Amino acid sequence: MDEILALFPEDKPLLINFYDEKTEDEIKNDILRAKKLLEGRCAVVSMKQQDYPEIAKLWDAAEKSPSMILFKDGSPVMRLYEETHYLEIVSYVGQHCKDD
Repeated sequence: MDEILALFPEDKPLLINFYDEKTEDEIKNDILRAKKLLEGRCAVVSMKQQDYPEIAKLWDAAEKSPSMILFKDGSPVMRLYEETHYLEIVSYVGQHCKDD
């Protein structure tokens, strides 16, 4: 996970969205909308649970889709499970992100 976190600027929180191939089509547009609305405040990356099973299991994100974890300064600060509407995602995550 450290390798993944190292790919993103440390001055912004990072939201990792773990998703299952079964829910991929259902959530894709909402994740893109949330990413756009959070732009400049937090980075958003999506990881298919089947492609990274060890990481998903390590972070308790293997069973529910989507499972979102917000990292700040390299540590998890919040989690969302099975939330798919972009406004809800932005509302929860935005509380932990600064405006530019």
